[in-house]
Amino acid sequence: MKKLPLLIALIALFVGTASATPYTADIWDATGTAAIGDLTLKPGDSITLSYRMTAISSVEQGLVLPYATQVAVISGPGATTDINITTPANVTVPLATSYTDVGVITVSLNASAPVGTIYRISIGAGPVLASTEIDSASRYVESISEFPTIALPVAAILGLAFFMQRRKEE
Repeated sequence: MKKLPLLIALIALFVGTASATPYTADIWDATGTAAIGDLTLKPGDSITLSYRMTAISSVEQGLVLPYATQVAVISGPGATTDINITTPANVTVPLATSYTDVGVITVSLNASAPVGTIYRISIGAGPVLASTEIDSASRYVESISEFPTIALPVAAILGLAFFMQRRKEE
């Protein structure tokens, strides 16, 4: 009979521990005002981002959590070393249910990174990682039209003007 209260207390302890979920996280823009989606960077570009934490429990409030980063190549010829992520060493979780560590993350794509690679970056404080994808765009966007695309309409207009002028003279 004495074992029953002990068993109930033990079950309550495990249920309480299992129901404690960590906060949720997302990667936001440099100003911390909006969540970002997938990014496109040209080789040599960098971007500043923020780390947003929501649903922070009272257990997590006040903790000092170390930042961690991961890079994975999803597709393309690139390597994980093409992406450089800098963060502070830690974040101190405030006594609040949500917090944005504004403008503390810098993501850079090396100038020698190959075009057409998709990377997944994950950034986290403590046990929670937030991920986004980065696409390596072309270094140069060629917008030079081919010669016939421009020359044929110009020639047609000049021909029409010449034809109209000849008809007026007759």
